[in-house]
Amino acid sequence: MTFEISILFLAGAVMFMAALIKGVSGFGTAIFAVPLLTAFFFVPADTRVIVVSLNLVLNIFILTKEKNLTLKNLSNIRTLIIAGFIFAFLTGFFLPVVDERLFKIILGILLVATALNKLLKLPYRITRVKRYFIPVGILSGIMNTLVGVGGIPVLIYLSNTRMRKNDFRMTLMLFFLMINTGSVIGFAVNQQYAVHNLAYTAGLLPFVVVGSLAGMTLVRHINNYYFHKIIAILLLFMGIASITGLI
Repeated sequence: MTFEISILFLAGAVMFMAALIKGVSGFGTAIFAVPLLTAFFFVPADTRVIVVSLNLVLNIFILTKEKNLTLKNLSNIRTLIIAGFIFAFLTGFFLPVVDERLFKIILGILLVATALNKLLKLPYRITRVKRYFIPVGILSGIMNTLVGVGGIPVLIYLSNTRMRKNDFRMTLMLFFLMINTGSVIGFAVNQQYAVHNLAYTAGLLPFVVVGSLAGMTLVRHINNYYFHKIIAILLLFMGIASITGLI
């Protein structure tokens, strides 16, 4: 693949919207970007590398702007992020031999169930949040390197808790920072960074920075009730897309 300016600007529009969604919710870059970039611009392997790399930069950028970030945020989820980081890195060594489709179908079903749980206000909730941090972190790390949508397992898990908006966003962004770091290291070690991937990643950075700033401004005007409705709708979209093969 060669670098093309027309592709850069069209993919940039997609990444702007994806970053805006992430600025609001703390997640969602891959939900919006992966199916569109794969369908119209890049092969799946290139999309995975570009989106994960942009997500890493985006997480660093948003976290530097967040006033609610403390060392306690990091300490509270250390088992989750350690498990995610390790398996995000290790999965890089198995990229050529893993079948992605089964993972996507299973996770898609779980996403739809979680979205319906939130939209219909079903009684199921996780009360001891830290109990399953290690298996959730492992599965998320694997999915992030495998298909670039590692937020799905941790998103399912946290969406079934009673976390408030700021805690929810902060937990997701800190976790994504670590698993994206692990995935990027895994990509580099396994020589996944072609020159055109690096060029598109650099070219798309301004779009994601501006989009994230717009999302961070918008989220200040969204209360807890509407925030969780938005999360549920995004979960439903991601689940359907995963089952049908759009992501």
